[in-house]
Amino acid sequence: MYDIESEADDHSRAIIHIDIDCFYAQVEMIKDPRLCQVPLGVKQKNILVTSNYIARKHGIKKCMLISDALTICPNLEIVNGEDLYDYRKTSYQVTSYLQKYSALVERLGLDENYVDITQLVNERLKHQGENVHAKGNLFNNDNATCLCGCTERIKMASLIAQEIRDGILLELKLTTCAGISYNKLLAKLACSLHKPNQQTTVLPNHAVPLILSLNNVSEIPGVGSATNEVLEKINIRTVEDLQKCYFETLVQALNADKAKWLIDLSYGRDNSVVKTSGRPQSIGLEDSCKVLNVETEVRDKFHQLLMRLIILVSEDGRVPTTIKVTIRKFDGASRVSHRETKQCNISPGLFSTDKVTHMVSLNEPSEKKLLSIIMSLFKKLVNTSHSYHITLLGLSFTKFKERIGGKNSIASYFVNDLAVQSVTSIERKNSISQPRTSLQTATSTGGVEIEIEPQPKKSRLGSLSTRNARLSESDYSSPSKLRVAELRLNSRDSDNSDSVSSNQDIECPPNADQDVFKELPSDVQRELWEDWKRSRSHDESSDKPFKKARTNTLLNYFLKN
Repeated sequence: MYDIESEADDHSRAIIHIDIDCFYAQVEMIKDPRLCQVPLGVKQKNILVTSNYIARKHGIKKCMLISDALTICPNLEIVNGEDLYDYRKTSYQVTSYLQKYSALVERLGLDENYVDITQLVNERLKHQGENVHAKGNLFNNDNATCLCGCTERIKMASLIAQEIRDGILLELKLTTCAGISYNKLLAKLACSLHKPNQQTTVLPNHAVPLILSLNNVSEIPGVGSATNEVLEKINIRTVEDLQKCYFETLVQALNADKAKWLIDLSYGRDNSVVKTSGRPQSIGLEDSCKVLNVETEVRDKFHQLLMRLIILVSEDGRVPTTIKVTIRKFDGASRVSHRETKQCNISPGLFSTDKVTHMVSLNEPSEKKLLSIIMSLFKKLVNTSHSYHITLLGLSFTKFKERIGGKNSIASYFVNDLAVQSVTSIERKNSISQPRTSLQTATSTGGVEIEIEPQPKKSRLGSLSTRNARLSESDYSSPSKLRVAELRLNSRDSDNSDSVSSNQDIECPPNADQDVFKELPSDVQRELWEDWKRSRSHDESSDKPFKKARTNTLLNYFLKN
């Protein structure tokens, strides 16, 4: 049995919920001030996702069909809102502004944020004292104080909320609404009470009246359609029904944890913390389109998406390691559309980062390679040899990694160190190579310098030696496959017949730099000599070049990690 009365309600926090008024519409009006004076709707596909308040006065509603909206308001100006670039940019500007007041900022979509300003409130109360008057609307217009003495703290939070909203309006030209209370549930509910460009404060004594004012239990934040359907089956439709329901009945319909959670919500209790939001886990774009059934058109569309996506990734500053392709195919037989996705890992080396601005970019050769990967994924989803009908294409980057400066990373240290000491650079005409002083990255193309860093699931051995290079046949009977990158973590002794005594000088392989070879440890020298002998003996007995099995090398270990 869950004892409702024994549950303590924590009033120690001060939470603000910030909601940007008609967000997409405001962004469009900032871009084109002329739209401020006319009814405006922002569309995605064939519906309106939002509208300004002038349009709402004409009866325009969210998610209304464009055809219905134009019937109600013929002079409605419609802007295409499928490109989210400007909306994302403005959204993160708002979040960044809120972080000036608290490090605890939690994003909810593009237009909403929670801010925990408990610490700031306590600091200001120390200096300003008590007798604080709340700013904006006060739910119930009742100044009754709570026994725990938290009323002054919530009122101070309302002053800070007004300060934040004024700052957002001044710096970003955006109007906002705010809800202020001691938990996230009440703050969110309060935010929607007075719109637009207003704020509402809910004091602790008024939590239950606010929850009971809801028309249906589905209006409680967090209660989705599936949970609401279950509750309706046991005749729970209002918040009062939920409060009166036996706990065991809820447990049977749902489970013990969810039953407890619902009862707490029905009394305005919510101890969930404001979680600091990190950067997005994926950055993507989708475009619906008329039927695409030609490969060149698909390629052009993917190229457009890729160019727009690179702009978003550039401002994010992280390097993606996975790309995902999304399509929506129309089945003419069943007259039904369905979505499919395919993804694969990509090399971070395709991207370069500006050392000053830290912005990520893609040069032309890397762009072509990435587009080739995208089309390869597309062909795995669609059999292009048969007729097909595509009505949506999407592209997204996921699994990001921070860009690590080449000279400061441990993998780069080993790569550069081995590059300087390399004894395996094979020249086509010279039997003895010169020690290398720099390393050319395999992914550097088009004259763009790419920082050296670990690559996932891909060896960088090719950057330590010239690929497919061979010695002149007049000098040696077969090419050498020696690589300093293949120095093993644990050297293995070879057969006695081929081993070289540690007390004697180990002979330098014919194609290695003798000066550099002498500086290597004796066990490394021995291994290089024996590897060369094995490769030579193998090539003398076979027409096929010797291909040495991959080993757990020191370099590979650091590159993989």
